[in-house]
Amino acid sequence: MLYELRKYEVMPGKMPALLDRFGNFTVQRWAGHGFHLAGFWTPGFGAPNNQLFYIWAWESVAERDQKLPVWQKDPDRIKKWEETEKDGPLIRRVSNMLTQPTSFCQLEQGNPLGDASGRKPYIFELREYDAVPGKHAALVKRFGDFTQHCFKKHGFRQVGYWTPLFGGNNNLLTYMLAWESFEEREHAFAQFRADPERQRAFAESEKDGVLVERVMNQMLEPAAFSPLK
Repeated sequence: MLYELRKYEVMPGKMPALLDRFGNFTVQRWAGHGFHLAGFWTPGFGAPNNQLFYIWAWESVAERDQKLPVWQKDPDRIKKWEETEKDGPLIRRVSNMLTQPTSFCQLEQGNPLGDASGRKPYIFELREYDAVPGKHAALVKRFGDFTQHCFKKHGFRQVGYWTPLFGGNNNLLTYMLAWESFEEREHAFAQFRADPERQRAFAESEKDGVLVERVMNQMLEPAAFSPLK
């Protein structure tokens, strides 16, 4: 599968109307057009309050190129947009990045979070690592060979890992985690950072210089209609 991460910057005061359109119209119409929605999130801690995020999954670029124009020309979609935007647009801008999963992407192996019906929705953390130029392959290798296993050891719930295909930049590694609480997150990261095996692995992989230039992370909450929650 390919995964398209889409970010919307919402017009001031329009978030409720946009979420209503997604929840009561758009998501159902996507399903009718054969779109696969992997997850949908609204801002939590550390994310601007005018943004929302979602991920589409595609079998191929050809599938996306075939289905997206049909959706955009859907008469019901056009009518709904006219009705909901009669007082102005709901969205300031949309950015998107088409990504490919790494060989160790958990989402590729099925829903990594299990059935959500018997628990509270998780808090999601979207993390983007901007690798030092020339170090991207080494960073992905360290995650695949060591970090993902060390995360599992310390109780991290890993949703998936992706590298850019189109959009973003060629130094990015994007991944997502899921937490029961901020307290669980803080404890797990503290244990991970203090782990002697992690310290040795990082020292070995960075003997010729650090691999990561910048880390960006945002805490997100799943929408009621998000498949991942």
